This record gives sequence, structure tokens and C-alpha cells, in this order.
Amino acid sequence: MRIDFKTAQILTSQEVRDTLLLFRNQAMDPLHIQESFRGLFPKKIAEALGELRALRRRATHKFAMGLDMFFTKEFLEQASSASVAAWRAERFSRAGIKKIHDPCCGIGSDSIAFAAAGLKVRASDKEEVAVHFARANAEVCGQEGITFLVADVETDPPPAGAIFLDPARRRGSRRLMNPADWSPSPDAIAKVLKRRGAAGLKLSPAVDLEILLEVYPEPKEIETVSLKGEAKETLFWYGKVGKKGVRRATLLPGGETWAGDPDMERPVGEIGEWIYDPDPALVRSGLLAAFAHEHGLHLLDWHIGYLTGGKVVTPFLDRFKVVGTETLDPRKMKALLRKHEVGRLLVRKRGIAERPHTLEKRFLTRSYGDQTLTLLAARIGDRHIGILGERETDK
Repeated sequence: MRIDFKTAQILTSQEVRDTLLLFRNQAMDPLHIQESFRGLFPKKIAEALGELRALRRRATHKFAMGLDMFFTKEFLEQASSASVAAWRAERFSRAGIKKIHDPCCGIGSDSIAFAAAGLKVRASDKEEVAVHFARANAEVCGQEGITFLVADVETDPPPAGAIFLDPARRRGSRRLMNPADWSPSPDAIAKVLKRRGAAGLKLSPAVDLEILLEVYPEPKEIETVSLKGEAKETLFWYGKVGKKGVRRATLLPGGETWAGDPDMERPVGEIGEWIYDPDPALVRSGLLAAFAHEHGLHLLDWHIGYLTGGKVVTPFLDRFKVVGTETLDPRKMKALLRKHEVGRLLVRKRGIAERPHTLEKRFLTRSYGDQTLTLLAARIGDRHIGILGERETDK
């Protein structure tokens, strides 16, 4: 639902905070809780309370203080997870930045992280509700040193100094894939970035890097960040916060990072003793071939992300001991699963249209034993093959 400024003010009032605290751990049906809200507040406020309570439960995946923070659905989806925001803030801090502008602050996750890293923050947004919630969230998280104001970066850009830009990539619940539709626009961002000593630009990892490089000023460094195996963002770093010519993949929450040459080539090889499923940060950054070269691995196909070769231990790769391969023919795959006494089949895929669950149901129609193995389905050239592997984890 759309939250207006008056409703946002009521939601952050002490009365509403106390009410939400009272119902935080109630095991009642959500519909019953909603009825209780309607008995305490006008209909519009009660509905906003119900949505905020639901959003707070979702927010715990992003924020330690999520159960006490303030969101709208769109703002929560746009907001950076606390661990990702902290990583960025650390980069600015290591570069010696003391003050920073956050002119697309949303509900304040990045501003809070900058303040926690010791930076003085000027946080702004064109949405009055966002700024109100950001101020309340900073209070919840115990972060001072943030100045909040309502301002549109396109018409009222911040003064000189380090800056972090996070353009909105959603319209309502719909994700926008064309940078021309993002706000601020690429042209506005280019103007704001001029003559900045240090800047970071957060972009979508789902958009091809070549497209991003066509519409935004060329950065000193490009970094792709994943969180718990999910690609979260592509970062363009400018000025003193970036390293010239560097392309980087970073894994969070551990903070492992690897930099290499995106123009490196690596030949395709036959399936070896081990098969590897790389982290999406490595794939989206364009560093897969360079990583394979450094670690003595090969690509299975130019267009498929799986790697193969000898044993390599690295957090950037999930590794599987190859126990068998076969074409994705149900009769042949069932025979392979029967041979290895598979009772549970986990499926990963690349270049295959069907969903993992569909492949699992097609091939494992009944249990053949007590083994749990993984099927890595892939299109290699014009062939669809399945590689049966036993996952090995670091201990």
C-alpha cells in the first residue's frame, strides 16, 4: 500500500511503536492481529500497521534490528542488506573518506552503515516518507552523525565531496531492467559524478556489464558482490575509493575477494575428476576464465559457467566429485541413479530451460537407495548432459 507522509508520522509515533512491540511475538493468526489493529486505530492506519509488521519479519533477513525498523514494501526491496552496506562503508573508510553524501538514501541502510564506520553523512531523498523513515531507523540503530533532508539529486545535487549513489530500479513491485528507466537517470548521475574525489555507484548485477559501461561514466574499478551465493550488486568505483583497471568479485558475509583480467581466455576442457559451480559474483564479473586459468581449471563450454579439472579448494566454487555422466535421457539417467543407489537428488542447471524440480521428478521417480547426490545439468554445445556429483564441503 502507498504510505503518505502523515501516515508515516503516525507509524513512527510512540503509541504505534508500543503497539507493534506488544504484538511482536504473538502467536495469533495474522488476521486476528489485523482485527486487533482495527480496534485500536483508524482503518488506514491499521492496514499500514499490518503491512509494517509483515515487512519487519521479512527485514530480519537483511537487518539485525529489522523487527524495530520502518519500511514500505518498495523501500525494503530496494534497501541494501546490512552486511553489504557495511562492506561498502568499509571501502570508503579505508580510502580515508571522512564525510559522504548519500542522496538516494531510501530508508537509510547505507547512511546507517556509513555512520557506523565513523563517517559524517549527509543523507537525502526526494521521497519525504523515505527520509522520515531513514531518520527513525537511524535512531533505532543508535547511529548519530547523520544529517537528513528532503532533496531531489537531479534538481538539487549535493555539494562537493565523496558520494554514494543508489538509483531506484523499481516501479512499485516491478523491477526495471533498462538503466534509462532508473532514477536518477544515467545523465543526471554523470553530472553528479563530475569532479568527485571519491564515489561509488550501485547498479544491478542482472544487467550486462557492457550495457552499464555504455550509459555510465567509466569507473576506475568494477566490483560484483554476492551475499550467501546470490548476486546482489555491481559497483562502479570512482576516484580514490577505486583501483585503476581492477575487476573484482567479492563474497559476503565472509569478505573474500578476487581480482583478475576480464579479457583472459581459457580453453574448453573435457569433464575431469571434479566439477565446479562458481559463485555468481565470479560469473557476473566476467572473471570466470581468468579464475579458471589461475587455478588450472577449464570451462566445460564457452557459454556455460561450470568449470572442471583437478581438486581446488576455494570459497568461490562449490565442488563436486564426479561419480558419473550421462545424457539427459530419462531411461539412461534412471539407470545411472539406480547404479549409485540415489535416494535423494539435488539438481542444479545451466543452459537448460526446465526447472530443477521438474528434472528431479522426471529422473528420480522412486528411491534407489540412501545416497544423496547432485545432478549438474548443462547444455554442452548441442548436447544436454547430466553430471552426477557428490558435493564436498570445507570442514
